Amino acid sequence: MSDINRPVYQFWARTLRFGNVAEERTERGWKYYKVNWVDDGAHEQAIQSMLSLRRDEYDPSHEWHRRDHVNFFEPESMIKRINTLEVK
Repeated sequence: MSDINRPVYQFWARTLRFGNVAEERTERGWKYYKVNWVDDGAHEQAIQSMLSLRRDEYDPSHEWHRRDHVNFFEPESMIKRINTLEVK
């Protein structure tokens, strides 16, 4: 069964990244996903800054995330659960 277009999230630097699976592949028994992240400017800026400091070039292989590094979720269920929080 394909996971294309399924919503995922990932923790990064005390931040949640949200996106949808765009591509998938299997390598050495592991499933890898390329994700279309949304509103991801902070992450993109941090990567560019790191590359500049290291005088390094961007490695597109870092766009692939192993299955155990992303979390699938149902947005409606998560929103409903978040809305039950009491904000003071």
